[in-house]
Amino acid sequence: MKKIIVLLLILSISLQAQIPKKIESGEKSIPLGIVLSTALPGAGQLYADKPWISALYLGIEAAAITGALYFKAQGKKGIDDYEDFADENWDVENWLNFYDPAIHPTTHHAIVYVDRNAYSPESESEYERMMADINDGYEEVTIWKDYHFYENIGKYEQFKMGWKDWVSGQETPSDPELGIYAKYSDNQYSYASMRRAANKLLQFSTYCGTAIFLNHFISAIDAGFRLKKLNENQDILLTLTAAPIIRSEGVSGIQAGFNMTF
Repeated sequence: MKKIIVLLLILSISLQAQIPKKIESGEKSIPLGIVLSTALPGAGQLYADKPWISALYLGIEAAAITGALYFKAQGKKGIDDYEDFADENWDVENWLNFYDPAIHPTTHHAIVYVDRNAYSPESESEYERMMADINDGYEEVTIWKDYHFYENIGKYEQFKMGWKDWVSGQETPSDPELGIYAKYSDNQYSYASMRRAANKLLQFSTYCGTAIFLNHFISAIDAGFRLKKLNENQDILLTLTAAPIIRSEGVSGIQAGFNMTF
């Protein structure tokens, strides 16, 4: 069955529609209208003498751009807020006072610096070397704070002891099927909620970006067909193609495209 599906995907899908008539003098250019709406949604409709439709596409474009910029800015502000909150309420030395990879759940990677010496404490051997280095005396203990660090401390039990208000035995395990998020301390739970809110804002920004793309695409196609209807007798050839993207591990997606000629 899989081989049949792959074979069908390999075949190009072609849809063609032609009206074999020539462009008469005074008619408006369909390619120009499509280019105008591709560059600025609604411009092709204005060229086709459809001002109200033009205003609709322009309004959608303005709303989508405004939404993308707003949600992105708010999402970045949310990131700054939750990172500041973590920096104030999660402490690497507090974490190392309790954490031991031989005892506690250990699922994720971290890099801890004892002065300039780097260690991966999830490895029991490196953890022992790190603790020996700490016991010999140090000036500063820090942890590498990248995107994964800020994700891990809000989600995984491995890092719960770093929260300054953490108390052993007061954890509430997560249950994703019931929509229950892990609560290892009040600060950790508040922090995780801040991260989810910031990520949703960035997701909304992505949705608005998709809306911008679709608005350009749909406006361009709409302009072409409105001008065709206006001209009534210009040739149009629309060709759609699709083929699978095949990698060594198998089919991983479909590549599609279209061409429109006049």
